[in-house]
Amino acid sequence: MVKQLGRPAERDSQGNRISKCLVNVTIATKLRDWLSDNNINRSQLFTRVVTMLYMHKICPKCYDESVTDGIMAIRCDDCDIVIKYNNCSQCETPYSKSNLVEAIKGSSEFGCQTCQK
Repeated sequence: MVKQLGRPAERDSQGNRISKCLVNVTIATKLRDWLSDNNINRSQLFTRVVTMLYMHKICPKCYDESVTDGIMAIRCDDCDIVIKYNNCSQCETPYSKSNLVEAIKGSSEFGCQTCQK
């Protein structure tokens, strides 16, 4: 039997091993000291914030949490930018500035300009 060295590997919800890598982040010494004084784990903090960015829970421009997932796009309510365009529920074509949401005639559903032609 092989004895495991170090910490056991973290696993995702499906039981797959999570691969990790080292990321260097340069911050002011005062911030590092504050994190240390308040017992805040820098790796967990960085992972949590980047995960929130990845999941579109915070805005990548202003870092505000007032993000709205609408029919056409995920938007930041604070700085009014589009974070990610959604796909049309009818034809799966991505929405864009030139392919906007339209109401489907005779229905309460919405589609894009491409599938309404």
